[in-house]
Amino acid sequence: MVVSESGLFSRQVLWVVIGIVFFLVGTWISFRRLEEISPVIYLLTCLLLMATIFLGGGPADRWIIIGPLHIQPSEIAKAGLILMSSWWLSSLRVRPRKFGELLVFLTILPAIILTLLQPDLGTSIAMIMIVLAIFIWAGYGPGWIYLIISPFLAAVSSIHIIFWILFICILGLILYRRRYPFSSWLIFIGGNSIVAALTPMAWNLLETYQRSRLITFLDPSSDPHGAGWNIIQSEVAVGSGGLFGQGFLQGAQKELAYLPARHTDFVFSVWAEETGFLGGIILLATFFVLIWRITLAARKSVNAFNSLVTAGIAAYCTIHVFVNVGMTLGIMPVTGLPLPLISYGGSQMIVVLFLLGLAVNAGMYWREV
Repeated sequence: MVVSESGLFSRQVLWVVIGIVFFLVGTWISFRRLEEISPVIYLLTCLLLMATIFLGGGPADRWIIIGPLHIQPSEIAKAGLILMSSWWLSSLRVRPRKFGELLVFLTILPAIILTLLQPDLGTSIAMIMIVLAIFIWAGYGPGWIYLIISPFLAAVSSIHIIFWILFICILGLILYRRRYPFSSWLIFIGGNSIVAALTPMAWNLLETYQRSRLITFLDPSSDPHGAGWNIIQSEVAVGSGGLFGQGFLQGAQKELAYLPARHTDFVFSVWAEETGFLGGIILLATFFVLIWRITLAARKSVNAFNSLVTAGIAAYCTIHVFVNVGMTLGIMPVTGLPLPLISYGGSQMIVVLFLLGLAVNAGMYWREV
């Protein structure tokens, strides 16, 4: 079904109005009550993700369609992950140090795996990055984070023997300094070696469009009229904006429909083309101030759960802004992550406004234990 731009605008206004209601709910809800029900919320988001597999319109359909209502569970799952990770970490009296306690991280895997099965690789990676940011805020050092993401690093380092040797040396140094037993050495080094050996097979398991996105990210000119078209046209749109832009609704790339997904993935390209470099800087500065204020609220919060949730919200905004703007400039692969509060979409608008409501809530009641 093709929806006109006026229809998109009307729908987005409706989503904003509903989102404002959720924003007010976020400012009103008790964090103590929210902490109690966080595992239930997380479980419900996992059930929604499972429902997507059975009720979606196809293997790449990430929406549950009920009449005129379209729900994207992966956007809701990001909020569920923030709450679940914060609940889990705030319930621990001391942060884990032994290998066995690293399994704490496995509590977030169901949502990530279910999102990956949709398939939605970009959102899955964003989920991991958000949760890792929460763990860092909770006091986990770079060594612990390195161990957690070691399978990913093993896969990347498998492309060249020099990278692999460097990866193993760093991994061994961390295991030695943390005084892990021999069994842990065997698990980490052996397991990551298996991951590296299976990486070529995993590449073949990716969907064709996912492989194309990664290849064209490295070299958009390799397929200028196919997978590389989006990135090339986005860069043209951003560059043609100049210093002050071409004016409101005057962007040639947008008006001539050269720019794809201009109301979702590449909305920043439209903004940069119409408002120029100056407008782009103003928008990014606005996001910076917003994220900075959220981070200050996280630092001030006395309660551990409140602080972790707020830090997760800051990470959510930071990752989405960085990845979305980065992919329009060609410095990040096209992942489909929306630009908060700007991209078209009901699920993400409602989730973002609810999370911002929670951040305001934490800022107002930072003294509550």
